[in-house]
Amino acid sequence: MERGLRVTAAWTLPAARALTACAAAASLALACSEAETPEQRVRAVLAALEESAQQRDAGAIKQHVSDAYSDGNGNDKRAAIQLVAFHLLRNQSVHLLTRVQSLEIPAPAEAQASVLVAMAGTPIEGPEALLALRADLYRFDLSFREEDGDWRIRSASYRPAAVEDFR
Repeated sequence: MERGLRVTAAWTLPAARALTACAAAASLALACSEAETPEQRVRAVLAALEESAQQRDAGAIKQHVSDAYSDGNGNDKRAAIQLVAFHLLRNQSVHLLTRVQSLEIPAPAEAQASVLVAMAGTPIEGPEALLALRADLYRFDLSFREEDGDWRIRSASYRPAAVEDFR
């Protein structure tokens, strides 16, 4: 692997793309300039992740992932960020189309979001363009936790999505 990156057997390149999109993305939501409510603050994080992914900035994405991150595939923060970095290195450009399906604050300092993410190497003008592109389509279920005043991803899972989900 390039630059000492390790991809575990539990993750494939599509999974790395998915995690990148997750990190990136999760988020079409445009946050208010002064995010005051927990929901607004989580949406601001989602927007920052999306921008960081499109800028191919794994370091900026890393800031939004909890040190306590773990997922169902046995990945911790280090492994997840390595997968994101690997994907970003392999792709000269990352373009996203995201849709937040739901965002809930079930308890203080906890948030759950379901986000649809389409990822392609060329700009995605809208959902109608997905049929003509070779975009990867995913639904991410993200768990956030407020840590020291910042909302960070504590866990993530994904599954394939369909073009119809984006309409």
